[in-house]
Amino acid sequence: MLMAGQRGTWTMGDVVEKSLEGPLAPSTDDPPQKRGDLVEILNGDKVKFDDTGLSLILQNGLETLRVENALTDVILCVDIQEFSCHRVVLAAASNYFRAMFCNDLKEKYEKRIIIKGVDAETMHTLLDYTYTSKALITKQNVQRVLEAANLFQFLRMVDACASFLTEALNPENCVGILRLADTHSLDSLKKQVQSYIIQNFVQILNSEEFLELPVDTLYHILKSDDLYVEESQVFETVMSWVRHKQSERLCLLPYVLENVRLPLLDPWYFVEMVEADPLIRQCPEVFPLLQEARMYHLSGNEIISERTKPRMHEFQSEVFMIIGGCTKDERFVAEVTCLDPLRRSRLEVAKLPMTEHELDSENKKWVEFACVTLKNEVYISGGKETQHDVWKYNSSINKWIQIEYLNIGRWRHKMVVLGGKVYVIGGFDGLQRINNVETYDPFHNCWSEAAPLLVHVSSFAATSHKKKLYVIGGGPNGKLATDKTQCYDPSTNKWNLKSAMPVEAKCINAVSFRDRIYVVGGAMRALYAYSPLEDSWCLVTQLSHERASCGIAPCNNRLYITGGRDEKNEVIATVLCWDPEAQKLTEECVLPRGVSHHGSVTIRKSYTHIRRIVPGAVSV
Repeated sequence: MLMAGQRGTWTMGDVVEKSLEGPLAPSTDDPPQKRGDLVEILNGDKVKFDDTGLSLILQNGLETLRVENALTDVILCVDIQEFSCHRVVLAAASNYFRAMFCNDLKEKYEKRIIIKGVDAETMHTLLDYTYTSKALITKQNVQRVLEAANLFQFLRMVDACASFLTEALNPENCVGILRLADTHSLDSLKKQVQSYIIQNFVQILNSEEFLELPVDTLYHILKSDDLYVEESQVFETVMSWVRHKQSERLCLLPYVLENVRLPLLDPWYFVEMVEADPLIRQCPEVFPLLQEARMYHLSGNEIISERTKPRMHEFQSEVFMIIGGCTKDERFVAEVTCLDPLRRSRLEVAKLPMTEHELDSENKKWVEFACVTLKNEVYISGGKETQHDVWKYNSSINKWIQIEYLNIGRWRHKMVVLGGKVYVIGGFDGLQRINNVETYDPFHNCWSEAAPLLVHVSSFAATSHKKKLYVIGGGPNGKLATDKTQCYDPSTNKWNLKSAMPVEAKCINAVSFRDRIYVVGGAMRALYAYSPLEDSWCLVTQLSHERASCGIAPCNNRLYITGGRDEKNEVIATVLCWDPEAQKLTEECVLPRGVSHHGSVTIRKSYTHIRRIVPGAVSV
């Protein structure tokens, strides 16, 4: 036994040293295994003691002190009730109270603080949570608790209430919960509720609260590709929402109507129900949207916008086609592949015409042909072995149909749609580059001649934009390339030159998208854009390789660049995607084989058989 006079001769180091000479004797209070969990031996002279249970002991102790009104230093007055608390506990749990008690505010020194904006029952719930980490959330109190927790910045309690509301969503309460999330800037909850409304749109339309949706929320919902409803019902929803508070909402009609896909409505419905609607007729600001729909009904894919893309639920999809082409071993491809980037799937379509004979010698090789889309039908023309041939693909019956021959056979040319007609431009006839331009009238199935090009070219890029036709770059002979931009106005039947491209290039392709013309291919290693309005060029983005004779097509509000040949003349199998909103170029997928000199167009395709695209590859 240690005597009182000997107490000073012992040191803490002696105690630890002696305790390590043999095994620690188990405490009568703590089981050996628990004691072992709390001690981590670092080496022979040190131990690290980590008591993870102490936080629970502290929490229980603080709750006991609150119940016993011991060491409390502030009283929160809510309605007629008073709550004795500890400033340090409130400040540690809530940024609101930390700001109140840790800054030089008057509440820092006051014994009694009046709290407004919350009822006593809700305050009791929050204080129970603060001292015990537990709270009872019910359908009756969740809104009040959420609002108070958000006010006092109990952030984990806010998350708990948001999770409770997410689980409790139904068609009757979702609009109210959405407004609550919007009011308190609860972005995560707001996104989940919006997703619920999109998925259950038809049932929610019948709720009384739907007509009270804020305009920005309605705009976001109607914009979604996942909206499972007929487009006519989307239009009727917009008109009902506007008429509910017509005096204040009529001015919002053009904004909300932007997300109704008017071009995809049945033409008869469009004429009888949309154009004839009194509110539509008295709102001139919506006329551009009506004109877009009319033009789409007349000329199909000549008009491409956010409103021409089918929603996900329809048995149609906006797809881009990869037509024919040439592989690495100079083998010519007869297959036509449709890729649906939104569903990440491949659609089966008919092979190129005259390529399915039993004897290979009887099959035609489609080499350096041209293609374009008119009214959702794909037209192909020309080619080294098919110089005068013209066919069109009908997506409804999945067949190729032969139409009137070209007057002048050609290859390395281009086709463009403008004003409901198909233009075949320039190219090579086997002896020389030609400047001839032919136009096809689908109604009379005949070709006629238009004004010739100013510069004889082949392997150029061509597209239409705002009632004019543009021919960009190309080869005036077998060795040289040009930077000329030639523009054709059908109203005057004349060509003129516009601002030259930044580089001379051939084996290139172009597409009109929104207010620009995008050009890619050749030896450029870049994607360029031309603004017809400003008559100016700009660099959009750099590419890692050359992509001579690649394809480019707009689809689902993005641009897709397919195949081509690199600087080593190797064919490329990757598909690139340019997102104009994010200004970002990404690799979308890899084709089953590299391909160049192929056609690439966009159509709406009905489908019955889909193969999923495995990330990084297209199944074959």
